Amino acid sequence: MRVRGIDALGDWNFGKGRSDYKQANNAIAQNIKTRLKSFLNDCFFDVTAGIDWFNLMGSKNIVELKLKVAACILNTPEVTSLIEVSTNLSNDRNITITYSVETVYGRILNQVINQGI
Repeated sequence: MRVRGIDALGDWNFGKGRSDYKQANNAIAQNIKTRLKSFLNDCFFDVTAGIDWFNLMGSKNIVELKLKVAACILNTPEVTSLIEVSTNLSNDRNITITYSVETVYGRILNQVINQGI
């Protein structure tokens, strides 16, 4: 797998040729991060993509939230299994997601993603 890299603000990287792209596990980790930060109904050509962050974080249903996060990670292309996932929901509607997965290229361990609404 090969994808164009994104910076800390989520914008595509340009100007450095091939070094602007990520491959293998780096590309998969970026895809997972992008998918987890996507909101339901936000993509005009696939309104089913993303997570319903507004309702899940508002209801504070931790079990359902963790299941949706796990499903999102597992449905990412080239992810073969989920080793572990943990969610930490704060009172100010921020969530920290830590996960480890097995991919077709090997393991991605202890990745941390912060999401807030």
